[in-house]
Amino acid sequence: MKTRVVWASVGALLLILAFSTGGALYYRLFLGLLVVPALGFLSSVLAARRIEGGVQRLTSYLQVGDTLEERIVLRNTHWWPKLLLEVQHDTQPFGRAGRIATLWPYGSAVWTSSSHCERRGIYRFGELEITSRDPFGLFSRTMRLGNPQTALIYPATVDLSDFFVLSGRGWTEGIIHGRTFTPSPIASTVREYTSHDAVSRVHWPATAHTGRLMVKEFDREPSGPADAIWVVLDLDERVQEGEGTESTVEYSVTTAASVAKRFLDSGRSVGAVFSGQEQLIIPAAPGIAQMGRIFQALALIEPGTAGGVQEVSEAVKNELSTGASIVIITAAPPTSVSSAVEMLRATGAAVVPVLLDAPSFKAGRGTSMARGTGFDAYVIRMGDEIGQRLDYHSAPPGLAVPARELQGALP
Repeated sequence: MKTRVVWASVGALLLILAFSTGGALYYRLFLGLLVVPALGFLSSVLAARRIEGGVQRLTSYLQVGDTLEERIVLRNTHWWPKLLLEVQHDTQPFGRAGRIATLWPYGSAVWTSSSHCERRGIYRFGELEITSRDPFGLFSRTMRLGNPQTALIYPATVDLSDFFVLSGRGWTEGIIHGRTFTPSPIASTVREYTSHDAVSRVHWPATAHTGRLMVKEFDREPSGPADAIWVVLDLDERVQEGEGTESTVEYSVTTAASVAKRFLDSGRSVGAVFSGQEQLIIPAAPGIAQMGRIFQALALIEPGTAGGVQEVSEAVKNELSTGASIVIITAAPPTSVSSAVEMLRATGAAVVPVLLDAPSFKAGRGTSMARGTGFDAYVIRMGDEIGQRLDYHSAPPGLAVPARELQGALP
């Protein structure tokens, strides 16, 4: 805009001088000044025509800590050269990366960009913003190439090959009360028939007794198979501390992802109950597909007010079956965690609390956690190596795994 103002001011001055003096030189300079913008405008129009391009993600799987690589391709399908194009690739959360490119007639330009993945979540990419300018800087044209795309950056994981949990004993209630449309062996009550009910669900003894059609209502069976590992993550925003990667939220998410991966890799069935902005229950299952479901949820989860450690423990309690083990990951104070641990252990499940020392993330100093609260726990503080903190060799006495159980677990 400033260049145009200067150009117009010079043109006006030449025109005034031409009229006032009648000098031919001023007229020629003024006409030349008119020709240059016209050529510049034509140049900017031609430079913006028939350009193709796009972005290809070269890194197929992204985790926090990985390096993202992208290939950017531009092609000139026109006879006019595209000089000094400004190419901007706007991504989230990596920001904007720019480059100057020149495309000769029917030529192309290819380059690779790299970014470090520091944050989990949704990664948006794919669109290029191309700006062409005339040599004098009077005119510019901007176009967008490529298609918007999204991908997930999964949370980081650490090696927990030396982390083990006790096996649970006994049965829990294992029932989610409420209506289910899938018949199960557990029928909790009967009610009157409606037009939406299947005839197969009619309860004939109750029908004969009342004289009205009555149907069975079923309770859902426990979703966890025997000896499942349940990962319980409490992201109640009221107890979180720290910022960015050095926060209880990110340490908790990394711990949850690492625990899930450790047991899924060993062939165990793993379920998850997460509480942040909403509560999410992922029924226990084995395999790589289950890892994808858990990692996807962890990539997107954010702290919120869906419930604290007590509420998320109540949710997992209804999912348990015989032999289940539970790993609770929370930044809540030990006094709040104690009642949840007692409730879950009363069901016969083995409970392994992993406590994030929130004060250490706030002021850089730790507290004496889980003392005098009636339970042992692993404690992770800011700056700790998670894999070292969850090593079974240094497990608290109440969480030590008997040698007979380790014999079948160790390679």
